[in-house]
Amino acid sequence: MYIPKNRIIPNLYTKGKEYQYKSNNEEYIGHYHKLYTGKFFTGKNPDDKPVLEIIPVPNNDAQWDATPLTGEGTYTAYANNFDGETVPGQTQNMQSVDVYNSLKKVDLNRVFQNPSSYYPQPTEDDYKLGTFQRYFVYRINTIEFTEVDKETYENIKTKNSNWAWKFYDYFSIPWELTGNKEKTYITNRNIVLIAERRNRAPGLGKFLRENYLKFYKG
Repeated sequence: MYIPKNRIIPNLYTKGKEYQYKSNNEEYIGHYHKLYTGKFFTGKNPDDKPVLEIIPVPNNDAQWDATPLTGEGTYTAYANNFDGETVPGQTQNMQSVDVYNSLKKVDLNRVFQNPSSYYPQPTEDDYKLGTFQRYFVYRINTIEFTEVDKETYENIKTKNSNWAWKFYDYFSIPWELTGNKEKTYITNRNIVLIAERRNRAPGLGKFLRENYLKFYKG
């Protein structure tokens, strides 16, 4: 069956503990791709045989852990055999990619870690101070936000060679935790609005569900 290239997200990679074969529930490690239907299959793309359906591991927490390249988490790799839209709004022209890879001597066999979601937990010291820092990255052109820990943020910011930093922009914001409830709400809302404008990242407030009293203690 022919599937248009703009309906596929190719060349994804898992180091394990994320997906299993649908047929026998055995763990899958390696390249995979995602179809517009939301289903996942082995191989960099539909032409990379064998193509077998895989499903997320039940009760899997690996996707929330941002760990070193040798640990758990989600990974990606440079595509070397796909011409088309790699993710919504981003098109890959293989002739240009081949030229770039040749000039830069890119190792196509390397995999790079992607940022993983992180749920912040303010400490007692943060509450005594009344504020703490929250860290975010978002995919360029798609504005898909991910809240991350400070270590992941620094890896993207410093262009760590083990990370897929080229696909992401980043920013951090201070977050009020204490004080007058109404004032705290307004302050955090304004901080989010400023971050949206300054980073050209509309939708941050929506991503945070406009919960400007998150973590607040009166």
